[in-house]
Amino acid sequence: MRIPDNILANADDLGYDPAVNSAICYCFEHDYINSSSLMTNMNGFEEAATLIHENSAIKNIGIHVNLAEGKPLTNVTGNYFDSEGNWDVYKTNRVSNTLGTAGKIAFLKEINAQIEKALTEKIPILHLDSHLHLHTLPCYYKLFLTAAKQHNLKLRLAQTYREGSHLKYYYRKYINSLFRKNNLAYSDRFETIDKFFKNSNQSATKGTVEIMLHPWYDQSGELTDHYDPETMKKWITFLKKS
Repeated sequence: MRIPDNILANADDLGYDPAVNSAICYCFEHDYINSSSLMTNMNGFEEAATLIHENSAIKNIGIHVNLAEGKPLTNVTGNYFDSEGNWDVYKTNRVSNTLGTAGKIAFLKEINAQIEKALTEKIPILHLDSHLHLHTLPCYYKLFLTAAKQHNLKLRLAQTYREGSHLKYYYRKYINSLFRKNNLAYSDRFETIDKFFKNSNQSATKGTVEIMLHPWYDQSGELTDHYDPETMKKWITFLKKS
């Protein structure tokens, strides 16, 4: 069993909580994944940092910038939070959001703070993405480009499937072209598991493909994907046949 050479099987949400950390660690140890993205503003970060330092199986770590859950690491202000000061995803995850000069400075500071928190713990960081793909939104993508350049990190491409409109498709193609033009793309394509399987006959000849997983242990202790349980089952079945 092995991950194909051209696949980056990335586990999102490392650092979210102990159940996610444990599941991602297990997946690294059993060669189900070969990359992961780390949240630095969630309660499981300190444990995740320890696991990274102590377990050589964990590799290709990136930052999963989180503007959707938990508290910010800096003093960002504005109508982006709930009553307890946590990020409110219904307020940050809007295509219509715009940022003035002060807002751009504040959000870039937050993005950098989340990156630098990992660097302070001496965690080697190679790539950059975001929780719920907020880095691809019009108000944020240039900030992520700037942060990626500053820290010499690769960026996750935007999805170019399930768009629901030609406008979204061409917008995402455009920002991907910017990531590639700046030599920042983490892969040549970014796909779901189902999309990868659909294109599997072509994948070997079309460069590196990043696929996204969300390992987690459910209440019964079963390894699953906390967004779509079938995703993990399909991926492990595929690997066992490889």
